[in-house]
Amino acid sequence: MFVSIIICTYRRADALEDLLECLIVQTHRDSEILIVDGSGEDASVRNRVESFVSRVGDCVNLRIIQSRKGLTRQRNVGLREARGEVICFFDDDVTFDKDFIAQTIELFQQSGMKDVGGVTGYDVIGYGSPVRLKHKVRRALGFYPSLRPGVLGKCGLVVPVGIQPAFSGCLDVSWLGGFCMLYRREAIAGMWFDEGLPTFGAEDANFSMRVGKRWRLVLCGDLHLKHHRTMTSRVEGAAQIYESSYGVARNQLSESMTLTSIMWLLWYALVELMLDLLSFASAPSWMRLRVVGARQRGLVDGARSISVKRQGAAPEGNLVDPKENAWP
Repeated sequence: MFVSIIICTYRRADALEDLLECLIVQTHRDSEILIVDGSGEDASVRNRVESFVSRVGDCVNLRIIQSRKGLTRQRNVGLREARGEVICFFDDDVTFDKDFIAQTIELFQQSGMKDVGGVTGYDVIGYGSPVRLKHKVRRALGFYPSLRPGVLGKCGLVVPVGIQPAFSGCLDVSWLGGFCMLYRREAIAGMWFDEGLPTFGAEDANFSMRVGKRWRLVLCGDLHLKHHRTMTSRVEGAAQIYESSYGVARNQLSESMTLTSIMWLLWYALVELMLDLLSFASAPSWMRLRVVGARQRGLVDGARSISVKRQGAAPEGNLVDPKENAWP
C-alpha cells in the first residue's frame, strides 16, 4: 500500500527534523512525505528540510509545499496533494520506531479491520493520565454518557483518549487526536477539514467524528509513538481558551441547529462561566480573569461563524480566521 505522510508545520525546524529522522529509517518504503510549511518569510523550516534532503539524497520521497499558515488550511493543502491509499497526518513534534508505518499497514490489512477507517497510536509519553476534575464535573452534569476513553459527549466535547492505561489490541473510539491520524483513503474521500476552526478548535475531533459516522475508529495500544508537545509557536492561557471555546460552539451548531443543541450550548456556557468564576475567586489573578472573558467570547464568536460554514465540501479559500498564530 502506498502511503502519504502529511506533516503541517510552522517555524518548528528542530522538532520537524527529529520526525524526519524517524521517517527516513522506516521499514515500509513505499511512501511520500508532504511537508506543508506555513512559516511564511521565516526560512528556518525550508533550510532545514533542504539540508536534510541533501544529506539523505534519493533515500526519501519528500516534497515541501508552501502554504498560508493555519492548521486546517495546511491539512487541506496536503490532502489535495496526497496520492496514497493510506493518509497519515502527524504533528511535527512526534517520533516513533522504524516499524511504525509497516505496523499501520498491517493493521489496515487485517481481516477484522476492513470496516476501520481511521487509526491512532498510543502516546507512551502522555497517555495513561488520570481523569481530570473538569471531565468528572461534565459527566455529573450530563455532558458525557460515560468516562470511557474516546467517548463523544454533548457540544462536541470528548473524553480524552489519553486517560487510557497501556494495553494491547484495539479500542473503539469516537474521535482521533490530531497528532496522529491514520486514515484509509476511501474513508475520507471527498472530505476536508473545516477551515473555519482555529488551531485549538478541535479540528481533529470534528474531522474524525465525521469519518466515524460511516467507519470504525480505533486506538491501537500496540502502535507506539511519542508526542513531545513542543512549546514553540503555541498559544497558551486565554488565547487557547478562546480558540477551544470557539470550536465548541462552531462544532455543536454546525452539527445540529435544533433548539436542543442550542440549549445544551447555553448550559455549557453557564457551567463553564461558573467554574471560571470559582477558579478566579479561589485565586484571583489577571490571567484567570482574562480566561473568564475569553471563554464566553469564543463561544459567541464560534456560534456567529456558522453562517459561513461549508463543512463537507471542498474548501473555497479561507472561511473564518479567528486566530492563526498558534500551533498544536
